[in-house]
Amino acid sequence: MITRKLVYVMSLEELRQNIRRLCIEIREYDESKKPIIKIPEGATGSAAGLPFESWFKNEMSGRMTKYKVFGRIEFIKYVIQNFLKNRGLDELHEITWWARLQQFSAENVRRIQIGEEPKLQQALGDIVIKYGDDLNDIVLINVKATEVSDGKPVGRPPNIVSAFRLLEFFLEIFEEKPHLADKVNTWLVGFYYNPIGNGRVRIVNCHFINMFKLDLEKAPEINFDAAIQIQWHVGDMIEREDQTLEMFAQKLADKYWTEWKAFTKRRDEKLEGIIQSLMSAIKKARTQKRVSNFYYAR
Repeated sequence: MITRKLVYVMSLEELRQNIRRLCIEIREYDESKKPIIKIPEGATGSAAGLPFESWFKNEMSGRMTKYKVFGRIEFIKYVIQNFLKNRGLDELHEITWWARLQQFSAENVRRIQIGEEPKLQQALGDIVIKYGDDLNDIVLINVKATEVSDGKPVGRPPNIVSAFRLLEFFLEIFEEKPHLADKVNTWLVGFYYNPIGNGRVRIVNCHFINMFKLDLEKAPEINFDAAIQIQWHVGDMIEREDQTLEMFAQKLADKYWTEWKAFTKRRDEKLEGIIQSLMSAIKKARTQKRVSNFYYAR
């Protein structure tokens, strides 16, 4: 058991070091050696991020040949072939920490089986790496791509994850699967790029973050108007190395509750003001109408 635990820790550390090394290489390369990515014409949002995910997956596959590296759809196909072929979807959810986060639903499995495109836009891991023999030896990696000008991000921070969805996930883990808490690993890789023309961009910087080490006290407010998203530029993120999964979950719950109460208070006050103004306007309009009718009748 001790040997297995040691191998598990060493495997994760090897993964971390390889991603860190990739980011360092991108930062330190002279411009002629920095990676160039082609973004399809008209691609926006998540579609514009797909070429970065594909490039990163290929890089990790080449560097980590002893581990399995998957895209989102590839991972579902792998699980169908190696687990769901003989066992049920409910069991998969019961014994893994990642099934909910990767949207392993009956509908998505059915779509894959009949050759249709599954709906995986909310899957937390764009890239999935299996680093051991256990079904829970999994790392989910969320890839973000951000245009920069003079080294600074252009536009609003990207959506990272729904804070509410994370709260549901943590409830499932700590209520039903506390023995799997140590297996939970979700990382962020942020690529910063400059457009160079003809739909091509050059990756000029790379940031690597452990999502559940994030210092939420330094994070922007949760955007309750935008699907309750945590929005944050990866390059601006700050980690707390001493933070456990339990600490992160607690801080997220505290942050969510505090900011939700402030948000609903502001919203209620705004709504109250609108309603009061509307009632006043209606009353005024009725008065003006009666006066107008009076003079018209004369």
